[in-house]
Amino acid sequence: MKVRKGTIKRPVFIINYLVSSLIMLIICTVLGLFVFLPALFEYQYAVQDTDYFYYDNLYSSIMNDRWGEDNTYIEPVSTRIKTYIINYYISTGRRARYQADDVGVIDASETAIMLFRSGPDNEQIGFLELADKKYVESFKTEEVSRYSFVYDCDDFLYDKPELHFRCTEYYADYTNGKFIPVEVEICDEHYELTGVVVHFTPDNTDGYTHVIVAADDLWSSYGYFAGFEGEDPDDAYDIKLEGVDPPYERIFLTKLEYVSFMENCKEEIGWGIYTIAIAAFFVALVPAIISFNVKLRRYEIFEYRRKMIDAMAHDLKTPMAAISAYAENLSNHIGTDKQDYYAGKIEEKVALMNKMVDDMLAFSKSENKSAVITKSDVDLGELISGIISDNEHAITERSLKINCEKHSVVIKTDKKLFEQAVSNLINNAVLYSKEGTTIDIAYDTGSLTISNISSEKLENVESLKQAFSKGSLARGSKGTGLGLAIADNNLAMLKYKLDIKSDGEKFIATVKL
Repeated sequence: MKVRKGTIKRPVFIINYLVSSLIMLIICTVLGLFVFLPALFEYQYAVQDTDYFYYDNLYSSIMNDRWGEDNTYIEPVSTRIKTYIINYYISTGRRARYQADDVGVIDASETAIMLFRSGPDNEQIGFLELADKKYVESFKTEEVSRYSFVYDCDDFLYDKPELHFRCTEYYADYTNGKFIPVEVEICDEHYELTGVVVHFTPDNTDGYTHVIVAADDLWSSYGYFAGFEGEDPDDAYDIKLEGVDPPYERIFLTKLEYVSFMENCKEEIGWGIYTIAIAAFFVALVPAIISFNVKLRRYEIFEYRRKMIDAMAHDLKTPMAAISAYAENLSNHIGTDKQDYYAGKIEEKVALMNKMVDDMLAFSKSENKSAVITKSDVDLGELISGIISDNEHAITERSLKINCEKHSVVIKTDKKLFEQAVSNLINNAVLYSKEGTTIDIAYDTGSLTISNISSEKLENVESLKQAFSKGSLARGSKGTGLGLAIADNNLAMLKYKLDIKSDGEKFIATVKL
């Protein structure tokens, strides 16, 4: 099955650029994924490792407190476990709940944990937990809560807020590990006093020891308030790890809360996307320009071939039609006096066609940039005089005058190529000059200038150096439209430059030697 060839259209650069940009964007995105995906997996592993690290510390601490060889604590183990679970929640945002037969259920709900010292030299450190949840609300007032802060422990775990304080007066139950605050000074994250003081009114202090902390006792009765609000439903726990038995005990954990990779690295990802986009659009320029130039060259070749075929067909059709008409008249046995006339016309049209074919061959040869160039001394004055003599008949017939001051200028060039180029320029001036006008020719060692008054309206003068181009929009019978194209090609091979321009009706061709 034959595929019909479509018309080649002129390429549009913006379309090439957008297609190239899309392709480069896809390529850059794929390359970016090779960076993104490993980073994502590494991030997930880091989250899991960090969570495991915190949990391992939690689990080990609880197990050591319950079953270690040296369990000489000055507060109940339940208070210490509460401290571990609260710290675990602050660091990871993950709620833990410990359950054992002897201590019941201990979770990470809101509470205050306070440090105290005992012993002869205050060498023993213990922890006390807020005795009743009714005192929690005093830590959550607007005046106090504005001093809450979040430690930046890890980049990807949801650290939870905590509030530091110093308890200057309280009631303590050391046996059960509880305390009831009376006066609390709020601190910043570095345990520096803020000047905010909260007072509590205890309603039942039976079995508690009243403690007033000395002003110079800097490291006693410091603590923090933290934990989650509200109820912690049973169905929120999805990981159950069993410890030793007896007594029967479990650690329940909620799902891990952590900052997603996209959120944690949004600035880096944003810059990555920006970089990929900019790189894609800038890198796309190179293939877009190459693709555009290839398509443009293909289009120009297609248009060049199409115009050449159209021009050849048009220029050859006219003399062929005339030859056909003259031949038909001869075949009709016209009078002898007409036979010579029609035979002469046929010879004239055949000569014209031969001229066209010769010009086409000369043009084809002039486009062959690999032609061998043989340089020799050429007298420009003599060469121009000879060309003018060759055109004497046409010059006389059109009542033209040639203004050329003959003098000797010798240049080193390929005589055949150069003579053909100059001959075409002078022939062009003779052919298209307005009758009765003057053609001016001037030359020296650096340039050759030929100017004439054009008989036709000149449009898009620079395009006249293209094959089969003529001055007017309507194609006439003058010339083949190859003269200037051949001249331009020949002069280019000789490293000369042909400039053409119009100044009103005047057409000026300048060869820069």
